[in-house]
Amino acid sequence: MTAAARRVRDAANAAVPRLQETLAGEFALRLIELRIVDRALALSSKLFVAILPLAILSSSLLADESFGDELIDRFGLTGAGADAAHMLFASPNQVQSSLGLLGLVILVSSVLSFARALEAVYLDCWRLPASAPGAIKRRMAWLAGLLVYSVLLTPLRGLITDPLAARIVAAVGLAVFFLWTPYVLLGRRIAWRRLLPTGAITAVAALALGLGAAIALPGMLTTSTVRYGLIGFAFSIVSYLFVAVAVIIAAATLGSLLDERRAPR
Repeated sequence: MTAAARRVRDAANAAVPRLQETLAGEFALRLIELRIVDRALALSSKLFVAILPLAILSSSLLADESFGDELIDRFGLTGAGADAAHMLFASPNQVQSSLGLLGLVILVSSVLSFARALEAVYLDCWRLPASAPGAIKRRMAWLAGLLVYSVLLTPLRGLITDPLAARIVAAVGLAVFFLWTPYVLLGRRIAWRRLLPTGAITAVAALALGLGAAIALPGMLTTSTVRYGLIGFAFSIVSYLFVAVAVIIAAATLGSLLDERRAPR
């Protein structure tokens, strides 16, 4: 090793302990420790097979429009992207007529599987043991809260015509929901006041993500559809879900770190 390489190595070794003492450095290290990429991939796939069908069902039952129409309105899709949205997502009548007991059982099981994976994220963020009893009860309570959230928010968004106002309302709803989500999934072992930063950070990050998606996602959906067909449209949706889940994990991590720094050592 040359003298210059040794100096670079020594400088890096000296900088790492100082970086670890900063919030940004500790945040980056915690994300690496949580394996954010692996977990975002796993959670986004569960979103695609669980929460996305639930959103399709709620749009059909509550808003009386297809999920494809909702995507077109929200992101201003045109051309191939709008055509793909119409082809991929059934009309409300088709969704309602195909709804059966077996489908509901599979849907509930998928959502509970997502809740279990999300619970593991919060447990690792707050470094809590996973031995608290009543896990199934907590996940069922979270599912009930998710249904209430969908019932309240889906019609409300349809009444708001201004896109920015709709996103602000959605962000406020997300702040409340992601204050309540870790509180329930963690078995109330963390006081809700300590979870306020997590809810606020998640809402602000989701608002920023929504504004960015409104700019980038329409072009990405249309381009992917033109190049690869319907599978390209679906892949773009999964990519968006991956980013959304990564934002949720990062917000939970930052919220727990801020709580640790506020707590007396």
